[in-house]
Amino acid sequence: MADFNKGEYGDIIYANLGEDISSASELTMVLEPKIGNTLEKSTSDGVSVGTSNIDVNDETYLANEYIKYTIAEDDLSYAGLWRKRGKAKLSSTNSVVSDYVQFTVLE
Repeated sequence: MADFNKGEYGDIIYANLGEDISSASELTMVLEPKIGNTLEKSTSDGVSVGTSNIDVNDETYLANEYIKYTIAEDDLSYAGLWRKRGKAKLSSTNSVVSDYVQFTVLE
C-alpha cells in the first residue's frame, strides 16, 4: 500500500475482498488510525466496486472483487500508522469482509 500524506485528498484507496461483490447492496471502507476515530465510508459516501483489473503494489485486484474510495478532505487527519479494510453486504445473511491492511500517513 502506498503511503499518503496527512490532509491529502483526491487519491483513491482500495480494499481487495477477493470474491465477486458486484451484487452487493452496501459497501463500506473502514479507515482506522492507530490513534483517533475510525472512519466508515459507505456507498453513499462514494465507495464503489472496481470494475476493471488493476495492479496495487505487487498484487492484481480483479474486476468486481475490490472496492475503492476517493479520499475526502479531512479524512486523513492523523499522521502515523493506519489500517483499512472493505466490507460488502451481499444479502441479509451474507457479507464479505477483507483482512486489515496497514498503511502509513506521513506528516
